[in-house]
Order: sequence, then C-alpha cells, then structure tokens
Amino acid sequence: MKALTGLLWGVGFLLLLFLFLRLDAAAVWDSFGRIGWTGFGLVLLAGLVLTACLAAGLYPLLSGDASHKISVGLVFAARQIRDSAGDILPFTQIGGMALGMRVLVLGGIAPARAIAAGTVDVTTELIAQGLFILLGIVLAAPAIAADPVLGPYLGWLVGFTLLFAAAVLGFALLQLGGSHLAEKWLAPRTVGASAAAFRAAIHHLYRQRSRILMSVALHLLGWCVSGLWLWLVFWLLGKSLTPVSAIAIQSLLEGLRSAMVFIPAAIGIQEAGYAALVPLFGLAPETGLAISILRRARDIAIGVPALLIWQMVEARRARR
Repeated sequence: MKALTGLLWGVGFLLLLFLFLRLDAAAVWDSFGRIGWTGFGLVLLAGLVLTACLAAGLYPLLSGDASHKISVGLVFAARQIRDSAGDILPFTQIGGMALGMRVLVLGGIAPARAIAAGTVDVTTELIAQGLFILLGIVLAAPAIAADPVLGPYLGWLVGFTLLFAAAVLGFALLQLGGSHLAEKWLAPRTVGASAAAFRAAIHHLYRQRSRILMSVALHLLGWCVSGLWLWLVFWLLGKSLTPVSAIAIQSLLEGLRSAMVFIPAAIGIQEAGYAALVPLFGLAPETGLAISILRRARDIAIGVPALLIWQMVEARRARR
C-alpha cells in the first residue's frame, strides 16, 4: 500500500512538473501580484463560508436525536478536518472522510451513529455532486462542443455522469445490504453489537426521507457556492468571467477530482483540470494554474491550523 501511494504521488508530481514546464511560469506568478494580501484574505474568508455550506448537508443527518444536542461548530469542524486531511495529508479523500467521522466521535457522538451519519452524508453528497456535474455539463456544453479537442467527448462526459449517478445508487444499496451481512456474519463475535448498532443507525437514517432530501439539497447548494467561490477568485485576479461559467468550470473540475479519487490530494490532477478547462471560456491555461495554486494556498492556510488543533484535542484525550 505504501508503494502504491508513493507511485500515485509520483504520477501526480510528474504531471505537475509537466504543467510548469509547458506553461509560462512568469504569467502564473504575475497573477499572484494582482491579488495581494487583502485579496488573499477574501479568498480565505470565502473558503470558510464555502466549508460551512458544504458542512450543512451533514447537519440534518445528526439533528434528529433529542438525546444529544448537535452543535453547528462540531459539524463545521468535522467537515473542515475531512477536507483538510484529504487536501493536505498524504491521504485520498476517503481517508479524510474517516477523520471527519472521528471528529464527530470526539464531539460526543456515539461511534455507530457517527459512522452511519458520515457514510450517509457521503452518499447524499455524491448524489448532489452528480447533479452538480450534470449541471456543469449543461452549462458548458456550448463551449465544449465548440472545442476541437473536447468536443468529440461531450457524449462520453454525459455518459460518465450517468454512470456516476448509478454508482452512487449502488453505493447506497451496498450500505444497506452490507450492514445486514455484517450483522449476520459478525453477530457471534465481539464486534457483532457494533455491527448491529451501525445497521440500526444507517437504516434509521435512510427511513428519514425528508432529512435525506434536505441533505442532498444543502450539498447541492454548497457545490454551487464552490462555483461562486471560484468566480470571486477570477474577479480578484481581474479576469472577466460570469458566475455561470465559473460554476461550469468548478463542476467539471470536481467531476475530474472524483474520477481520480485514488490520487492523494488530487496532486497534479487539480492543476491540470483548471489549466485545461479555463481556455474553454477564453482564458489562458496559466490563469487556471494560478487558480489551482491559490486554492492550494487556501487549503494550507486554513487546513494546517485546523489539523494542529485536531492533534491537540487527540493528545489531550490520550493523556486523560
């Protein structure tokens, strides 16, 4: 596993090196001079708002238990640690999701309930992401069709999105069936009670259809806000781009990141995605690379303190 992780890191860094060699690095760094520290502060503030919007989808899945009051701060912290781990640490996004569930447990949520809520949250977010990607394809279809390179693959993009939606449905069914099998086979063992508790918690959540729909709607809103965050960055860089075009770029980029989920921190993939997508809307690929670096800087500036605070909480818990 370590060898495979190292290989994937190497592939990502080689792709990143290729981009820096092919593109005009001076034009990329010139973009940072335009944004300034005040502009970067706005990028960070907007990033925190975006995290709060993305975290909102988890809240309906946790707020139904009257025995434990769920704080908005705990939900935000779980999402921030999840994203920070997936974007900074040598983990895939799946590893970040596991750490997000761990934060819920540290916040006093029962482990079975925290894992069930985190798992269902991933499912509802994937559903929303599939809708978001489909929306992006619709918005970007004229630009993609006019592009000589990507135009022939428009049908493939739509097919991939539909396949992605089918995979999400299968993931939800697997959770229900898999939890039943886990309880059946592990019941005689010491972990049987935990498997049964997880199965009960996840079935309880899926029976709360209004909460599931609310979670999907909030996640979809959060993903649309990610497009507005991207529009703000373009505006700070002095680039003329409509919010609709920014949402289209962000949705296709997130689809690419999801397809390459096994690449730790999406290194190289994110940079190549932005560099390839922004020319569809009349901007230079160097602008896309600058956007990606700014996003990395935002992730580090917010994520490193968040991860350090999480480690301090873990250390205090270990001492107790």
